[in-house]
Amino acid sequence: MNDSGVYSNEIPDSDVFSVQRGKWRSQLAESKSLRKQAVQLTIESDKFKYGYQWEWCGVPIIRHPDDIVLQQEIMWSLKPSKVIETGIARGGSVVLSHSLLRMIGGSGEVLGLDIQILPHAFSSLVPWTSSGKIVLEECDTSTEYAAKIVKGFVGPELAPMLMILDSNHTHDHVLAELLNLAPLLPNGSVVMVADTIIEEMPENHYPDRPWGRGNNPLTAVNRFLEINKDFSRSEDWSRRSLMGEFRDGILLKH
Repeated sequence: MNDSGVYSNEIPDSDVFSVQRGKWRSQLAESKSLRKQAVQLTIESDKFKYGYQWEWCGVPIIRHPDDIVLQQEIMWSLKPSKVIETGIARGGSVVLSHSLLRMIGGSGEVLGLDIQILPHAFSSLVPWTSSGKIVLEECDTSTEYAAKIVKGFVGPELAPMLMILDSNHTHDHVLAELLNLAPLLPNGSVVMVADTIIEEMPENHYPDRPWGRGNNPLTAVNRFLEINKDFSRSEDWSRRSLMGEFRDGILLKH
């Protein structure tokens, strides 16, 4: 047998590899010591604004690489027909969603909502907004007006969609967003709630922000799941990112 044959005998086939990865994922999700180190690394890297250093298709994206790959996995598995995002920031995240939709064979329709969309974001997104594939709307995402916009975007569509909530991170606002917008999604849809990691950060880590421990997206998610039994927390994706901001914040609509 040649060397390549010997080498290939040591490589598990797809079924065995899938089982192995399942065990590794479970062990990673349950490891308290690894999680402690990951949070500490997040704290240290935040001193250098690690989450602000990336781009997608030339547009700044305020997202950790772990979560960019995680969104790709979710979308490849879910095959959503459309994506709805709250929180535009620099614009890279809606471009990411558009390009991933196109990659999985969709039309690339993305709705981006934010209470204020700054001129630099509008300018960066012109190549996509001019084609009508990315639609931007300024509004408070907890309001009836936002719900009306989302209803119109969803339309009569029955295929699953992806919703990403990444705007104001206070408990009250995220809970209001979830109650206002998430029920509008078709069954089978996924909601990704960003910055649930705030609950794991040190006290007073965000001295200039209105959120912190006990008042953040994770506390809102936990309360929402108590109220709305049409949603459950994902076991497949919620703890996949090591340096991620969506831990325990990925929800499935039944």
